[in-house]
Amino acid sequence: MRLVVTGGGTGGHIYPALAIAKETLSLLPGAKVLYIGTSHGMESGIVPREGIPFQPVRSSGVMGKKARDALRGLTNASAGVLDAIRTLRAFRPDAVLGTGGYASGPVVMAAWLLRIPRAIQEQNAVPGKTNQVLSRLSQRVFAAWDYSVPYFRNRTKVLVTGNPVRKDLFGVKKEEGRLHFKITGDDPVILLLGGSRGAKTLTEAGLALARSGLPANLIFITGREYYTEVVNQLNAEPENGIEGARIGNIIIRPYVHEMALAYSAADLVIGRAGGMTLSEVTALGLPSVIVPSPNVAGNHQEYNARALEDKGAAIIIREKGNQDPAGDVCHAVSDLICDRSRLLDMSLASKAVGKPDATGNICRELVRLARGEG
Repeated sequence: MRLVVTGGGTGGHIYPALAIAKETLSLLPGAKVLYIGTSHGMESGIVPREGIPFQPVRSSGVMGKKARDALRGLTNASAGVLDAIRTLRAFRPDAVLGTGGYASGPVVMAAWLLRIPRAIQEQNAVPGKTNQVLSRLSQRVFAAWDYSVPYFRNRTKVLVTGNPVRKDLFGVKKEEGRLHFKITGDDPVILLLGGSRGAKTLTEAGLALARSGLPANLIFITGREYYTEVVNQLNAEPENGIEGARIGNIIIRPYVHEMALAYSAADLVIGRAGGMTLSEVTALGLPSVIVPSPNVAGNHQEYNARALEDKGAAIIIREKGNQDPAGDVCHAVSDLICDRSRLLDMSLASKAVGKPDATGNICRELVRLARGEG
């Protein structure tokens, strides 16, 4: 099996492609995988560090741009198709998978022109414009949520597989996570995911929770932008030997690399509604309080969140037009922590929504696609 994966611009496109690449190499000894992205995107730094061969193509945005920028983007994308044709002819893949972002368009288009079997994977409940277009050129569409299916013109192509989730998130015991963060006692653990940069509303919610006196531990991942402010406001003490601080049962980190340990320790997650985050949370059967970002294209985080709320797996706190979203987060979390029965019901609902086998299922479908089956 020779597989090309392509996607980039954001981690939400890159990490699913990497998960599928690694699973393919694990499932099929002797398989070859090539990642195609852009030289200026995050993928150009992340992919080589993960040990996956990387080849750049030219591409930039077209959808939703001003006329001059769209024309420049169209020129780059056209050049990218030629780049991709050369790369695909040299690599001779059995199948091509696009996960979204600027690079996906030229590569999937080139695969269509060369009649190479091709598929796309959509992480969000409402597909991005690029993937809606590319779905017409693809023989398979791997969707994360049932909610997505009506947005694709040809529903017979769509398989609801879930999002590819990193294998290393599974199999970590709760005791290991609590020990890693030096959490003692039986009080529940709240995990607040502020993102790599941080989010003002979530930071304010975390500060309110930290000051609330709730009988709970809080792992407060602030993002780098808000870390110093949070430490100063809470008068937390830096921890020895690590980048982090603590005050009582409040653990503060700018960023956590060991997310498997953070998730395993958690009884409740607070965060944004990125497709990959919600897939990780549901694959692990964790209940959540979700604050969709109002600043994303197409308001897709709102729809991602609804896919969980409709099943009883999450509570949504909407930021737009809300006078006190941080306070509402704090109240929702307080109510849940004091109602263990509801927390358990949400956890079971989350587990029912989650698709922990998504990565392997997608890889097996790609093999079938390459063989011309189905």
